[in-house]
Amino acid sequence: MRNILTKIGLLGLILLSGIWTVSAQESTTLQFMKGVPQSGLMNPALHNDSSKVVIGLPGLSGAYLDFNSGFAIDDLIHKGTGSLADSLVMDIEGFHNKLKTTNSVQQNFSMPLFFLGIRVKKSFFSVGITEKAMSSFSFDKSLVSFIKDGNGPYMGQNFDLGNIDIDAFHYREYAFGYSNEFIKNKLTVGLKAKFLYGKAALQTERMNIKVETAADGSTLNLSSDMKVNLSAPLTVEYDEKNYFNGMNSDNMEGGDYMLQKGNSGMAFDIGAVYKLTPKIILSGSIVDIGKISFKKNLTSLNHTNPYKWDGVDLSNSIDDSDILNYKDPSVVFDKKIKEMEDTFKPKKSEFGTEAFDVSLPTKIYLGGTYQVNNMLNVGLLDCIYKFGNISRNTITLSGNAMLSDFFSLTGSYSMIGSSSNVGLGMALRLGAMQLYFVNDNVLALANPAKAEFVNLRFGINLLFGRTKHSKA
Repeated sequence: MRNILTKIGLLGLILLSGIWTVSAQESTTLQFMKGVPQSGLMNPALHNDSSKVVIGLPGLSGAYLDFNSGFAIDDLIHKGTGSLADSLVMDIEGFHNKLKTTNSVQQNFSMPLFFLGIRVKKSFFSVGITEKAMSSFSFDKSLVSFIKDGNGPYMGQNFDLGNIDIDAFHYREYAFGYSNEFIKNKLTVGLKAKFLYGKAALQTERMNIKVETAADGSTLNLSSDMKVNLSAPLTVEYDEKNYFNGMNSDNMEGGDYMLQKGNSGMAFDIGAVYKLTPKIILSGSIVDIGKISFKKNLTSLNHTNPYKWDGVDLSNSIDDSDILNYKDPSVVFDKKIKEMEDTFKPKKSEFGTEAFDVSLPTKIYLGGTYQVNNMLNVGLLDCIYKFGNISRNTITLSGNAMLSDFFSLTGSYSMIGSSSNVGLGMALRLGAMQLYFVNDNVLALANPAKAEFVNLRFGINLLFGRTKHSKA
C-alpha cells in the first residue's frame, strides 16, 4: 500500500511541477469519464468504453462550445452601489486591476458530422468528420491603461499601447485513428492523422498603436503599424481615390463555401497508455500538431500610418449669434473624425494576396488513474495549452464511477492558477443509445457573468458489443 501511495505522490509531483501562470481552462473532465468513447479526443490510445462498434450520427454525436478569458464580464460591468444600486455601471478601474500584462479572450466550437469506431481484438480503428471554428483576441494591459487614464500621465513621452492580436479560423477535419496494444496488458499506443480543409481565416501578424504627446499637450502623434491576412470569399472595394471603402460579399455562396478544399493542411495526435500496476494507469498525449495553409480567396494588408492630432478648434462655436462665422460643435467634431478616418484608411497599393499558414492550438495531456474498486477510479490530469503567445495550464482531479451498466458519473475539481472550477460529467445508456453531458465549470451555469470560463459538451452515441463494466 505504501508503495502505491508513493507512486501516486510522485505522479502528482511531476504534474504539479508543470504549472504555469494561466488565465483560463481547457476542457479536462471528459478524459477519464467511464464508458464515453469521446475520451479518445484527448488521447488516441485511451479507450474508456469497451464497445466493439461506436457510431456517431451527423449533428447528434456531439457538440462542444467554450468561452474563456482571464476576466469575467462582471469585472467590467456590474451592479452599482448606493444610489446606483439598481443600475449597471462600467467599472474601468476594477477591470484594469484584474488584467495581467497580456490578456486574451477565446471561443471554440466543434460539431462532429460523423464518427465510426471499430474494435478488432486489441486494435481500435476510427474515422471522423468534424466542423471546427476558433477565435482569439489578445491585448496588452497598457491599452486599457490609456483608455482609463488618457494621455495626461504621458506628456512628452512615446506611449506604446502594446500588441493587439486577432485570430479566427473555420475548418473541416477528416480524422483517421488507430491504436493497438504493443506490450501485452501494459502499453497501448495510438495515432490519429487529420486532413484539414480551411474555410475562412483572419490572422494578424502584427497590430500596434503608439501615442506620443507633446510636453505642453498641444499635439498628439498617433502611429499605427499592422499586417493582417484574410482568407474568405470577400472582395475589397475602393473609392474614387483608391482608398479602402469596405468589403463586398456578393460572391459568397453557402454551398461553395462549405465544400471548398483549396486551403489544406494536416495535423496529428499521438498518445500512449501504460499500466504501471493492476490499479495504476498512466497516460500521455499531444493533440493537434499541425497547421493549415490558406491559399484561396486571399486578402492581405500591410499598413503603416502616422497622424498628428492638433486638437479641435471651437473658437467659432461659442457665439451662435454670429451667423456668418458660427460653426455647430457637432459639425466641427464630425469633420475632425472624418479627417482621421481618411488619414488611417489603407491605400489600394497596401493590399495584396499573400498566402499564409495558421497553426492549430496544441494541447499536451499528462495524467493517471488509480482504481479504487470495480466501480470507481480517481484521476489526476495536467493539460498544457499553447496557441501563439497564449499559454495556460490546468490541473484536474476527478472521481469517475460506473454506477451501473447504463449510467456513469464523473465529478472534477480543476486548479487554474489562483482560481478553481468544479466540473460534472454524466452518461446514460438506453439500449444501444448513449446520451452524455460534460461541463467543466458547473457553477458558471448559475451565473455566467461571474465566470471566466464556460463550456459545454453533449451528444448521442450508438454503442454495440459493449463489455459489462465490472469485467472491463
